[in-house]
Amino acid sequence: MPRMTAAKAMIETLAVNGVDTIFGVLGSTLFEPYNELFEHPHIRLITPRGEDGALHMADAYARVTGKEGVGMITVGAGAAYSVSAMGEAYAESIPVLNIVTQVPTPYLDQEKGIYHECRDQMGFFRPVTGWCHRITKPEEMAPAIDEAFKRMRSGRPRPVMLEVPADVLKMEADIVIPPAARGTKPLARAQDVARAADALAAAKSPLLWAGGGAVRSGAGTELAALAEMLGAPIFGTNGSRGLVSDDNPLMIDNIMTMSPIIEEEILNTSDVMLALGTRFSERATRSTNKKAALDVTGRSAKGWTIKIPQNMIHVDIDPAEFNHNVPAAQTVHADARDFLQKLIAELKARKYKMPEPRVERIAMIKDRAHAALRERVPIEMQLLADLRATLPRNGIVAAQSILGHWARYAMEMYEPGKFLFANTFGSMGYAFHAAIGAKIGCPERPVVALCGDGGFMFGCGEMATIAHYKLPIVLVIFNNGGFKILQNTQKKRFGRHVGTDMTNPDFMKLGDAFGFATARIDDLSQLAPAIAAGLKRDRATLIEVPIEFKPYR
Repeated sequence: MPRMTAAKAMIETLAVNGVDTIFGVLGSTLFEPYNELFEHPHIRLITPRGEDGALHMADAYARVTGKEGVGMITVGAGAAYSVSAMGEAYAESIPVLNIVTQVPTPYLDQEKGIYHECRDQMGFFRPVTGWCHRITKPEEMAPAIDEAFKRMRSGRPRPVMLEVPADVLKMEADIVIPPAARGTKPLARAQDVARAADALAAAKSPLLWAGGGAVRSGAGTELAALAEMLGAPIFGTNGSRGLVSDDNPLMIDNIMTMSPIIEEEILNTSDVMLALGTRFSERATRSTNKKAALDVTGRSAKGWTIKIPQNMIHVDIDPAEFNHNVPAAQTVHADARDFLQKLIAELKARKYKMPEPRVERIAMIKDRAHAALRERVPIEMQLLADLRATLPRNGIVAAQSILGHWARYAMEMYEPGKFLFANTFGSMGYAFHAAIGAKIGCPERPVVALCGDGGFMFGCGEMATIAHYKLPIVLVIFNNGGFKILQNTQKKRFGRHVGTDMTNPDFMKLGDAFGFATARIDDLSQLAPAIAAGLKRDRATLIEVPIEFKPYR
């Protein structure tokens, strides 16, 4: 049994599990594992300028690669600074491991005033992780990391956090590194598949709904095949963009919440819905026809106002989601891809045939809905179409800002994991940080970040990370001088605004200072060519667009 320090066991166990990148911000309690990384042949260390940026990058790395993201963060303030990013990963079920140090064991939980001390540090993380664990001796390190990966690879992939006191990292023990962790997923039962097949085979107007869980399952090919077999439209969510290519005539995506045409002519006429890996979140279930009241915060309370077909089959890897937001006629605790494979086989065995042509009608409804959106916001839709034409099909878009919100509905995506958005937790600055993590995870793919000036300034120090690692990212900053989404709501409700105006730096000089190519675009017709030029460069490009867009709601 080899003898090694806990720090060495940490790095070796990460490597065995396929980790090739760690996003870490050094603190004095992290010297031991950093030293182990110094000459490690298989793991590279990326050093962002802030802990929230580090974990957002790990999150985006996981989304675009399909692997786990890993962060390594120091005790106290560093740990606290990473919590918001862990909240983003938790809200979207992204597998991220955050390894956080603690003060030395003799001083734990005593509030003696030791440097970086934090009372109940794991208490920060319990609400935003699927599992937290403190390692108290070197023998625990490898098993704890093994357990972390098992949890991220089993069931719903929530982020996890491991806490290790600084002195434990130096301790030695006889340690065996376990093989790569293997996860488990619930498989669909034959009776559940048969019951679902009964409902879909009898349906006159079937509908498919896919959430982020279907992406995590890798169910895109099977979902497209089932849609073609049934002639059924597919609704998506922010988290499932690109699961089935948007140029598939049956892929409606998430425009439904913006289109009464889709709601009235597809959703409200469907008699059977098969929902896969979705929680039916507030944003995904907003009716376009219902005039909603205001909730206690004064926001429009449109969530969960759409009409869900009475015969709804809900398939999810997390049974806690069943009947949580919407009622289901049938619930199936299973991995989405496994269920679809078995369902398709069952329908084929029954020699199912679509009773009447549906695809052409659905495609026409989809085209009408997009045409109505282009008529509603022609400038924004044309700009997104131009950007889509500029970006290769496998390009990655990280988005925030008003245009970023419109992109959620109208910018076509052709592969999963290529549209990065802070969907539910809503961390400001996410788009910029995510673009960096995406480029590190997929260096061969072009990456464009669509940022508002407000969100960008939350983490603009990470321009230094881009410069340090020479990442050829195209960064677009839509500069309207403030938090205009919020300001528009203030004006609508109160007739005035406060706290939403900003003073920004000269973005051209800021870009120059970091060695970026820079351009200021005053005519929107120049933006797509400027992005195209940026994609050809071997260094980062910053494009400022001083423009006011129409509010996205």
